[in-house]
Amino acid sequence: MAPSITLYRPPPYAGRIMADVLVGRFALIDLIAKGGSGSVWRAWDSKTKELCAAKVLRQRDSADLMRFVREKGVSFDHPHLLTPYGWGAEDEHVVIAMPLASGGTLESVVKTRGKLAEPAAVVILDQLLDGLAHVHAEGWIHRDVKPANIMFEPRGRAFPVSRLADFGIAVHESDVRFTHVGMVNGTPGYMAPELFAMAEPAPSHDLYAAGVVALVALNGKIALHDGAFRPDELSQHLRGVTPKLSAVIRKLVAPQPEDRYQSAEEVRRDLPRVPQGYPLTHADGAPLDFQDTLDPLPPDAPGAERPERPAPQVASASMEAIRAGQVQQGYTAGSPSPHTGPQWAGQTTPGSPPPQYTPSTYPVTTTQSGPGGPGPGGGGRGSSGTLIAVGLGIGAAVVLGAIVAIVLVIVFNQNPASASDLGATLTALEAAPPGAPPADAAP
Repeated sequence: MAPSITLYRPPPYAGRIMADVLVGRFALIDLIAKGGSGSVWRAWDSKTKELCAAKVLRQRDSADLMRFVREKGVSFDHPHLLTPYGWGAEDEHVVIAMPLASGGTLESVVKTRGKLAEPAAVVILDQLLDGLAHVHAEGWIHRDVKPANIMFEPRGRAFPVSRLADFGIAVHESDVRFTHVGMVNGTPGYMAPELFAMAEPAPSHDLYAAGVVALVALNGKIALHDGAFRPDELSQHLRGVTPKLSAVIRKLVAPQPEDRYQSAEEVRRDLPRVPQGYPLTHADGAPLDFQDTLDPLPPDAPGAERPERPAPQVASASMEAIRAGQVQQGYTAGSPSPHTGPQWAGQTTPGSPPPQYTPSTYPVTTTQSGPGGPGPGGGGRGSSGTLIAVGLGIGAAVVLGAIVAIVLVIVFNQNPASASDLGATLTALEAAPPGAPPADAAP
């Protein structure tokens, strides 16, 4: 069975360990989930300048996901899909980046706040089917549709936006079968009965799982098992559901594949309609309210506010500790974070160790970056010397001007001549022949 990610809520900002910016791009902030194959972090993407979810896992655990990222991940730009948009490898580990949807999962919402009223269940089912229609049109099969993989945007009480996530075991219909003989991929309770007879993956398997998702949304936690639903338990789960929706769900989870819906668009055509803006609630009448489930970003975290200086060099956590979720925070509180991400330290030659990343600097505008170091405009000591020279020149001019003013005041006080007398004297001096005594001198 494919390992599933379990939501993990560490103590707020515990374990203050500075982790390297991974693959020159993703600055880890805090751990939000971990599972058998890796850990998921809230991270700052220095390329997109946005927060993202970064999954860290070993390369040997990620063949299917890496194939998905390389071939189709970026093209899945759809409002109800949460697919990888970037990836990178560092040593034996892989980092996969996805948009950050932090409003919780359908599993957590039903578990903590109760089952949904029928209109809310219809809206979420319709959005799920909209995403699956796009996935299937591109030739992909998700193979792990379940409430834990349906995530919400943190929109409060606004009309919800759900997104299908975790394409870790998705397979393309044209691919060579990657599953080993005797292995079944999926989550128990959400797998179509024929999969246990080693049936090839098909879109109808995702639709079967979508029907089970609808039953969980309408009932809360129910006992799921491998194989088809018994008629009596299905009737129990659909008690109180309107006939139109009941018929759709029954056809989604039909035991025989040929009796099941074959396309997501066909299901959507048969669903009841819920108008945009209709007030959606839980079964007890409480409104749906999707708040951000993550702790607020502290002021010094990457992505919270762009500082002007690089973070100090701190001993980084190992990639293995990051992947295993043993580190709970990826930055040092109180220190700035990278803005543009690390840069290559230099080129390597055959036989040399792999290049290491070093933090780059922020573009600063007011001060130099350190004693004798380069300043904002590329100046170092030269810039400082220029400023000092300008300051001394201004000071000298002020002092000299003050001295001249004092001398003039003293002269005028000792010989209070009028301005006209002073002018006449100066004229007489200029007209006198060279070496002649002044006109007012004694003979």
